[in-house]
Amino acid sequence: MVPMLLRLNWLRIPARQRWLANSGATRTRTVAATAATALMALSVCLSGCGGAATPTLAATPPPTSAPTVTTDTPESAATPSNTPGGQTEDGRRLIARVNGQPIFLDVYEKQVTQTERALSEQGILAQGAAGDAQRTQVRENVLKGLIDQALIEQAAARMGITVTADELNQSLQVFTGADGGSLDDWLAANGMTMDELVAMQSAQLLAGKVIAAVSAAVPTSAEQVHARHIFVAEAAKAQTLAERLKAGENFAALAQQESEDTSTAANGGDLGWFPRDVPMMPPVLVETAFALQIGEVSEPVQSEAGYHIVRVDAREPSRPLSPELLLYAQQSAFEKWLAEQRSKATIERYQVG
Repeated sequence: MVPMLLRLNWLRIPARQRWLANSGATRTRTVAATAATALMALSVCLSGCGGAATPTLAATPPPTSAPTVTTDTPESAATPSNTPGGQTEDGRRLIARVNGQPIFLDVYEKQVTQTERALSEQGILAQGAAGDAQRTQVRENVLKGLIDQALIEQAAARMGITVTADELNQSLQVFTGADGGSLDDWLAANGMTMDELVAMQSAQLLAGKVIAAVSAAVPTSAEQVHARHIFVAEAAKAQTLAERLKAGENFAALAQQESEDTSTAANGGDLGWFPRDVPMMPPVLVETAFALQIGEVSEPVQSEAGYHIVRVDAREPSRPLSPELLLYAQQSAFEKWLAEQRSKATIERYQVG
């Protein structure tokens, strides 16, 4: 089982690169749903509350190489101490402090162990140098998750957000009865204590409430266009297709015959409805679509993947966002909010020997 705090490194790839990475052909229509699903998983992962629980890697393709370590700690944050062994509080060693709130080394190490074990059981953790690099990434991501958890807890206190005993008790019911086992059986199987499980669930519930509060202000509708595109990798072919369209060929039929975007070609290049302010496609494609009049066809425009010819079929000044796009917008708002919390925080990381 995968610990809750395990981050989805897929989300650290810019949206347009995720679009390019969706296999050899550009899978434009699937990106919004993929990103939304991953972001939903992130809302759970950000609780940073160790222990084993429902797997959260389903939305993320298994890494084919060791992921790159990225750092969320703002430049303005305190520099990590170089003191061997770090610092202690109440006799326990620390791995970090967030605005003075301690993050204990034993909690961090246990979550690292659980995460590595889960990845190993799923066959995701590589061997040799690649595995070492992945373990480095795991340790970094576990610490980031714990830092984010502390920031969320502190924000919840300022916002007056709490978790009730009834909410906590109800959430604990999912750990019993599913397979006929007791809660004690579940704890033993997952190497957790009751206190750790309660802390994990409390943090997850609190994070969910904070995410809901932050995302509540996100508009549920936006200006949107319904567009189609023909995608090809080569400029010369794109120009030839553009000339055929000018000569009167049907756009949808030509997309079915010639587009190299296999995810949309069968539907005549249909991209569906999308807003301008949700980055789920190459920016040039979105910008081109919103610059066109209804029924107008663009000249070939170049993205990192290749060349697109775009046609707009419809436009609405205010159209409800689909559940996937709304979720994406809400989670993007939360990510921005969390980045602001990091930038204002005093985060101290301690080296441990």
